[in-house]
Amino acid sequence: MDAYLAAGELRNATNFFLNINFELLNGCNLKCPGCHVEKNSQTPMEGVDYLNFYKLLNALKKSLYVPFIAFVGPTDFLSSENFASVFTNPEIISILHNFTRLSLQTTYLDFRNVEVAAKILRDHYHDMEIEINIVVDPAKILDDRYLSIIQNNKFKFLELIKRDDVRSFGIMNVYDYDATKIPELLKDYDFMHNRVSHLFETTIDYNFSFGRNRNIGNEEFITLTNRIKKLFDTSLVSDDKNEYLRFSFGKLTDSLIERQFNYRSGKLYYSPLLYERFVSFRDEFIVPLVDYTVAEIEEFEMQMQLQQYTKAPEMDECVDCPFVASCIDRGILHLMNTFGTTSCLVAKEALCSVNSISSNSSSP
Repeated sequence: MDAYLAAGELRNATNFFLNINFELLNGCNLKCPGCHVEKNSQTPMEGVDYLNFYKLLNALKKSLYVPFIAFVGPTDFLSSENFASVFTNPEIISILHNFTRLSLQTTYLDFRNVEVAAKILRDHYHDMEIEINIVVDPAKILDDRYLSIIQNNKFKFLELIKRDDVRSFGIMNVYDYDATKIPELLKDYDFMHNRVSHLFETTIDYNFSFGRNRNIGNEEFITLTNRIKKLFDTSLVSDDKNEYLRFSFGKLTDSLIERQFNYRSGKLYYSPLLYERFVSFRDEFIVPLVDYTVAEIEEFEMQMQLQQYTKAPEMDECVDCPFVASCIDRGILHLMNTFGTTSCLVAKEALCSVNSISSNSSSP
């Protein structure tokens, strides 16, 4: 598995690996709990957007950035109304082929466009790695029929695409699980893993879709992030669980050599790493680009790091924390400052367990 995941590729990297999340797809008739995607608000790339993006991409390549994963969303690609027009666009095909891997997401519940989508991927993207992120509603993990539909449709899609190297990953939106009928079960990672592990090559990732909500309040942000913090702290505290639980946040070196940005409506947005990448289109995350150079991106990141180091003494636990440098590199303190909290957002006990560090340690 590690050979396929980014971590496996990056262990001995001498370059930055670049991931871009392209917000291009519109249309979705599903109402997944915890989803805050603006389903019909993506604007197509136009002439000047292509020119600017090519300019930026070429500049990045010359500066030792290796394009790695192109995420294309934000809606379910099988129910998207413009998947065909986007993915057969010659400019889009050219841009995406700068990357090694194409990453899509689906619920596998809407199959109306599956044959068209599979043919497009066969015809135009057969030479790219493909991964499918399956969005699973945590409130339905006791529903055998629901899980069976996902599994059967997954196999049907893989047959249609005629490839045996497509990988599947699991995603659950973060929302108020206490409002479900099984709140206690949803705090038990082992239980959830055992219910859905047959659907994926890896275990569950948590999608902070609420970050897309420009109007989310600070209190709700803190409540939802603390929910996942507690889940990891109580679930990932032993070596046997470390073997199967996909806790990518715990790999402290990845963020040093892997970069991700979100691209929407001609703008580039910084993407903090909070367990998984945090997607937000608030002004605080805009990377100001005028000439579309690497220097502009690196200046933005440098200023953000300096601001975070300045803020660290104001945070409750950062000054003596062995993970503060990693959190700053991942933009965690920027998130804390943006949402007005001084409390630690990350599962520190889980981090200590994964990295064999005493929870009482005060040095890296």
